[in-house]
Amino acid sequence: MVLNTDEDYPQMGLNSKENKFSVNKNNTKKILFVLLLGGFMSMLSETALSIVFPHIMLQYNISAGTVQWLTTIYVLVSGIVFLISAFLIERFSTRKLFMSSMIFLIIGTIVSGVSSNFPVLFAGRVIQAVGTGILVPLIFNTILILIPRQKQGLVMGLVSLVILSAPMFAPVFMGFLMGFMDWHWFFLLVLVFFIATAVLGLSFLKNVTEVTRPKLDILSVILAAVGFGGIIMGFSGLGDYGLSLNVILPLIIGIVSLIIFAARQLTMEHPLLDLHVFKYPFFTIGIIINVINVMVVFAVVIILPMYMQNGLGTTSFVASLVMLPGSILNCLLPLLAGHIYDRHGPKIIVSSGLAVMCISMIFLSNLSVSTTLAAVLIINCGLYIGSALLMSPNQTNTLGNLDSKHYASGSAIMTSLQQMGGAIGSSLFVSFMSFGQHSYLQNIITPDPAQQISALISGVNFSFLIGAIILAFVFLLSLFLKKEVHA
Repeated sequence: MVLNTDEDYPQMGLNSKENKFSVNKNNTKKILFVLLLGGFMSMLSETALSIVFPHIMLQYNISAGTVQWLTTIYVLVSGIVFLISAFLIERFSTRKLFMSSMIFLIIGTIVSGVSSNFPVLFAGRVIQAVGTGILVPLIFNTILILIPRQKQGLVMGLVSLVILSAPMFAPVFMGFLMGFMDWHWFFLLVLVFFIATAVLGLSFLKNVTEVTRPKLDILSVILAAVGFGGIIMGFSGLGDYGLSLNVILPLIIGIVSLIIFAARQLTMEHPLLDLHVFKYPFFTIGIIINVINVMVVFAVVIILPMYMQNGLGTTSFVASLVMLPGSILNCLLPLLAGHIYDRHGPKIIVSSGLAVMCISMIFLSNLSVSTTLAAVLIINCGLYIGSALLMSPNQTNTLGNLDSKHYASGSAIMTSLQQMGGAIGSSLFVSFMSFGQHSYLQNIITPDPAQQISALISGVNFSFLIGAIILAFVFLLSLFLKKEVHA
């Protein structure tokens, strides 16, 4: 329903003075501007640090497996908050949720900006992630309420472009800043925008949802958090510790927690997530494709800059420029992919995208010290083209073929697992890289700088080779996709 006048509110249950307002065209534009500005800046913070990981590793004397947690924890925590987003939106007013998200983002940005060691920076990232986890679902929910159905596709496309472009352009922005100042200054610049967004929100944002008193199953949230956290923690230590207790124990705890979580959801009258949607093959295959796609892209976003800076000796800014064309293509091509999907269905476009990604990963698994930046740019563009071709059609096919009663759970599962996929991809593939490095150096007692570089590149190649193998398997799964498969 579109809210246009005060008379709409008795029907919606929004009858308090706090909620009554006239949503005209001008109000809607102001509300969307405030929400999108906050969403863009929050997502900008998600991946900005990946381009300066080599600097942070040197400054704080930490390993690649440790530094990747700065991105992994952000994605993990925001994903956990996504799981309870429906509860939060029903329980609290729009203004309260928005201002809460801004407070978390402002505090987290300040903590990150003044950090002088890894634990403090890590804590700042956790606080920021909570704010992002609250804000992003609020943006999409508000749009569904304010925008007429016949215009929702266009507006949702615009919002997706803004939200998805931020993580892509963040490393480029950070790389540019590194040419003039220390990476800490990024957080000061972002802080200014967050404060401005909070002030604008106080002025323009109105309550557009009905506040109820839903119940939240705390145990389910804890089980999900422990489950995903344990799995990610186990994978992140794989490269440094091998199959030791430090890896096996978190994995076991994580897997057992997720099994209990799933069993609980399947037996509850009002589950946090309706897992019965996995009985549909098209949904299960679609989720697997989506998660693997995000895992690989996040891995490349983190590992490829490390290769360029530590292996080829480029600056952060140059490395970010090499990544830029692929990011642009990734933002623009979904429109073409959607058109192809509408005409030919999911199999052709999704399978083609996976094939292009797989071929690109094979090329990335053969990098060397003599590989040119132009070659890296072209290969990276190929990877992003493949990802852009499959992402939107796969999501449309996965959710669009569900019964309407499963839309909410299907959407929550996809967005949450997408975030978890990014976190798992970051930790798992960096562990593969570390494993490859250690294998190269195991018989070298005192490696010289050239051998250290060779070890790094060997680890990068091994990690990307594993990615190519996984993509080849998922490509085979995509051949079973069909359109308009309803239960």
